[in-house]
Amino acid sequence: MRLTGGLACVTPCSLAVKRNEEFVASFTKAGYIGQQVEVKTQLARSGAAGFAGNVVAGGVIGMGVDVATGAALEHTPNPVFVALEPERRPPAGTPTARR
Repeated sequence: MRLTGGLACVTPCSLAVKRNEEFVASFTKAGYIGQQVEVKTQLARSGAAGFAGNVVAGGVIGMGVDVATGAALEHTPNPVFVALEPERRPPAGTPTARR
């Protein structure tokens, strides 16, 4: 697996990515059709209450810090699951079309 930011690993694996970073995860293996998964950020379900609490306690500055640091965000999908499919090749001995 390789991320658009340059991080890579051999699956199964996990990578640490900043919460406010969106990226594309590319999966490849010889003999299989590669796949890409776009990972976006969204307001975290658990972070929404804290983010709203900033209105009372931290005001606009607290909200800005949460957005800038990604504390109010989460990745989706998370985790990413991919099942690669084998490339379809003609059976051995099958004649190929010629031009």
